[in-house]
Amino acid sequence: MEVIRRRLPGRISRLTKALAWATLISNIGIILTGGAVRLTDSGLGCPEWPRCTADSWVSTPEMGIHGAIEFGNRLLTYVLILISVAMFLAVIRLWSSHRALVVRTIIIGFGIPLQGIIGGITVWTNLNPWVVALHFLASAGLVLIATQLLTRINAELAHRGEPGHPIVDGQTSNLTRSMAGVVLVTAWVSLVLGTIVTGTGPHAGDPNSPRHNFELHLVTQLHVVPVYMLCAAAVVIVVAQTRLKTSTHQHRAAWFLIAIIVTQGALGYWQYFAGLPIGLVWLHMLGSALTMVAATQVFDRYRARYLTRGLRPSGTADYRSAVSSKTVMLPE
Repeated sequence: MEVIRRRLPGRISRLTKALAWATLISNIGIILTGGAVRLTDSGLGCPEWPRCTADSWVSTPEMGIHGAIEFGNRLLTYVLILISVAMFLAVIRLWSSHRALVVRTIIIGFGIPLQGIIGGITVWTNLNPWVVALHFLASAGLVLIATQLLTRINAELAHRGEPGHPIVDGQTSNLTRSMAGVVLVTAWVSLVLGTIVTGTGPHAGDPNSPRHNFELHLVTQLHVVPVYMLCAAAVVIVVAQTRLKTSTHQHRAAWFLIAIIVTQGALGYWQYFAGLPIGLVWLHMLGSALTMVAATQVFDRYRARYLTRGLRPSGTADYRSAVSSKTVMLPE
């Protein structure tokens, strides 16, 4: 075991960053492939779980395109598992100094198979919309954790191994910190209500699957309430930061959020008035994932307590002395 441990990476490098990007992109990707399954009525393309059918682990030609789409989405889970294992192995030797990074890789590593199990339950329940919603929200949670992981690794590399630097690298105020919290909360609420709209709408994943017995127009109106609150909080941050000495990272995070909100809002209204065509709905799902990325970045850049630890485990002592000499917030 010691020989294996020594062969593992002993520092944060460009490889670590590449794996963090792969972790985030793959977790966004499975949201999109899951959306493709639902939008093409392939949700029960494999009618059993964990097998595809009672007699086969894989889809068969007789199952047609629906079976291929559903089985392809299941296969992507194994790709995510491989990436998460690689990500974990890339940072495990840094446990003593970079525990916040390792813990996030562990959460992602266990979250992916858990999300797969929830996917199996959706099949067993004939695509019950509440379970389908949980399946999506689990993926959104993994996107949040993956975004935090990437932000912290980027910060370590940006400071070239110097410990004690905060992610919140520019001025903040009580207002901007409060609004950053509002951004993350309202982003989550909008996603939750968005799943109810989806569960009420026409794209069930299978023609015979159950739907929510809600009035579509009403739940759509409820869904936009937290979206308006999210938009207002983002605008407040952008305006308030003009009076502060904010960093480039804070600026970019706030404006990226504004861009995503505007694009997502345009797509939302367009798909609603166009009768929910699958192409626009699929793009709106991508926008939902990117909204979670943007909201998490804003929260991190205005409220995170993480301080850089350095690129190597040996930087722990330097990190502690750097922390004791600074008056910044305590690390996570």
